[in-house]
Amino acid sequence: MSFEELIVRHASPTLADLKSASLVCLSMLDGNEGCKEELEGKGLSFLQLRNRKGCPLLLVYRKNRLKAALCNAAAATILKECGYDPEDLEGCLEMLRRRFLTESCPHEVGIFLGYPAEDVQGFIENSGRNAIFSGIWKVYSDPGRAREIIRRWTECRSRYIECFCNGTELTRLCIGPEEVI
Repeated sequence: MSFEELIVRHASPTLADLKSASLVCLSMLDGNEGCKEELEGKGLSFLQLRNRKGCPLLLVYRKNRLKAALCNAAAATILKECGYDPEDLEGCLEMLRRRFLTESCPHEVGIFLGYPAEDVQGFIENSGRNAIFSGIWKVYSDPGRAREIIRRWTECRSRYIECFCNGTELTRLCIGPEEVI
């Protein structure tokens, strides 16, 4: 699978500026990471979190949206309890990268991925059990809000895959800093 197709399939809501970050496993990558520079010009950033068993794990994110997500009061409390400084985006990204090297998947990654802080806290407190329901993440607090977010992200992904499969270039699907959906 091409880099472009992997990004469309796994990071569409981040491309559309609906989500702060997405995780993309590049294990199925059949070439190089082609259009990264052009996507960076559209406001995306990339950080390889780890490369375990031939599966490079890439965080695709939007700096401004991620900074806001980390500084949200409830999210910042969780991050501080995990040893992060939410005011230091680069420090948070480096610590997340280090935690991915020592853990399978640190629970606080949900904050980075735009999941509601209450659900991340619920996941941590319940060790992943007792969720109200599971969708893209395990939901512990407001199922209506979660279903709406999941619906928007899923719809975005479907539309982006359809556009990409019909020939729209990835760089045209990525919302730039001056663009509005």
